[in-house]
Amino acid sequence: TMTTTATTAVEEAHLLLEELRTVVTRLEDLARRVRRAASRDRERDRDDDENEHENENDSPRFLRLDERDEGDAVEWLRRIAELVASSERKAGRLSRRGRGGGEGRNGNGHGPEKGNYGNNDIPPEGEEGRRRRQHEEEMALPYLSLFEFFCEKNVLALVVNIVTGAAFADDASPSVRLLPPLSIATQSIQSVSILVQNVSRPTTLYYLLSNNRVNDLIDLPLRLYQRAAWREGAEAGELTTHFVSFLKSLAMRVNRETLQFFLSFPRTNEKEEVEEEKEEKRDDDEKPLGDADDVDGETKKEAMKSKTVSEGTSTSRRPHRRIVEFPLYARALEFCASEQDSFVRVTAMNVCMNLVRLAARCEEDDAKPERDNNHRDVDDVRHRDIDDG
Repeated sequence: TMTTTATTAVEEAHLLLEELRTVVTRLEDLARRVRRAASRDRERDRDDDENEHENENDSPRFLRLDERDEGDAVEWLRRIAELVASSERKAGRLSRRGRGGGEGRNGNGHGPEKGNYGNNDIPPEGEEGRRRRQHEEEMALPYLSLFEFFCEKNVLALVVNIVTGAAFADDASPSVRLLPPLSIATQSIQSVSILVQNVSRPTTLYYLLSNNRVNDLIDLPLRLYQRAAWREGAEAGELTTHFVSFLKSLAMRVNRETLQFFLSFPRTNEKEEVEEEKEEKRDDDEKPLGDADDVDGETKKEAMKSKTVSEGTSTSRRPHRRIVEFPLYARALEFCASEQDSFVRVTAMNVCMNLVRLAARCEEDDAKPERDNNHRDVDDVRHRDIDDG
């Protein structure tokens, strides 16, 4: 029975993998074809009268796609998310069952997930239990191949580049910003949101968050979409709604383990700061401490002490603090304004409050060991006082 089940799982995973390969290949071909067509359009615009088309070229605009290509792209984006998320969850469930109930923490970071061996979730013991666990771990491998293919083809980067317009950018015309149609942009955001919400293995979630593509999507140029939509008499409200929902799905995944993936550390000009400090130190070293015949030992000590304090003050004026940014919180804060739609505003406020609550909880957890140590020190002092008494 186990052999038959394993064979069925392998066949099913193989069919899903073939479908995923076909869909990804078609999406890549469409992106290349659209980019070539966009390049030809830009060349025609440059050949026309520059004054006549100057304002048009400087404005963001949607790509011209026929209805069939647009519908196919939306369906392919949706199917990619479904295939990867469903196979990954199935592989995660089989892996946890094979390990006897847990892979550390689940995707939400809320503790170990239990297996599926009965009412008490107790894995079977003995040789039979060992064979069953090994069998279920082997069954998980074919399903993991879908996510491995997803990573190998860098599909997440492709989806993000499509929705941000980077896939259609042209270095020869940097002022021309081409964007996908609203339906494709909306589905791209939904697909990434489905992946973030539904993956169950921590390693899968860490991969999705660690390559900085999610932060690129957080910086989605919604204003350009709004300008392009206004130009064509369309409405970008649905895209904004799905984007804020995407921010909420990310906020639900933030915990102590994943917080590092949502922070960014902008590069500062540390070289200039180091050179300034060296220059100040050189100037301080050249300052005389006084004549040895006129200054006694105590005065020399006071002068050295003053020099040390001066150096400390100079250093404290420019403390070396590493700048940390939180793009998710900053972007959600933009949608809390009163002119936003009520749903968008309430969702953004929930994102901000959840992130603030998480930060407060982490700070409280970090301070707890210090308080415990202080209580232990006080107890030790009390015990010594009692012993001395």
